[in-house]
Amino acid sequence: MTSTQADRKLDDVVKDAGDYYNYIRKKDASGTRLDVAVVSVTVWFATFVVLGVSSLALAGCFSPSTFAICMSGPSASKLLFQYLLLSAGVCTVAGVASGLATYGIRRSRRTRFAQLGALLDRMKGGEVSSEDGLHLIDAMHQAALVVKKRKVDSAFEYGVVGFMLIGLIGNNVLAGIVAGALAYLYFRERALREYQSDEKRYEDSKRDLLQSL
Repeated sequence: MTSTQADRKLDDVVKDAGDYYNYIRKKDASGTRLDVAVVSVTVWFATFVVLGVSSLALAGCFSPSTFAICMSGPSASKLLFQYLLLSAGVCTVAGVASGLATYGIRRSRRTRFAQLGALLDRMKGGEVSSEDGLHLIDAMHQAALVVKKRKVDSAFEYGVVGFMLIGLIGNNVLAGIVAGALAYLYFRERALREYQSDEKRYEDSKRDLLQSL
């Protein structure tokens, strides 16, 4: 290839990397909000179910026969209400803590994105060599690995949401399990297909750039 063609190829790599960086930043922001919301609600609900059942047992209202008495008797119902109120408080703390932990984990994965952004800023501010182009392609590949991990994690969360909507709210546990499994498999397969497509594109870009040297 001529020098002009090689320069044009480098410009294409930088432009492609810039577009991809802007895309993953937007997806990361929306994905982080979704992850925090799903994890917080799931932990809150699961904790409340466990503590709610424990509250019924501690108040002596777990069996069907005693439950009716608890609902009608003032002293027992007051004790049950206190247990449930305490359970709701603990669930809220657990939900908020799990949401903050999820946010911190998602933030820690952004270092690969930051490396790509720093390379782009440096390359846009001066001359770009072929070696810089190869580093940029490698940085895009590392960022793609993070995106893949995020989407696979989100597939599990979609599965949990599907189970909760169909199984618990719809009061059909078996249908909820099936819906959750199908949602997980669908979104996981889509995430893997997108990653394979990105992998092929980056390999092609790296090969073309190496041939231009």
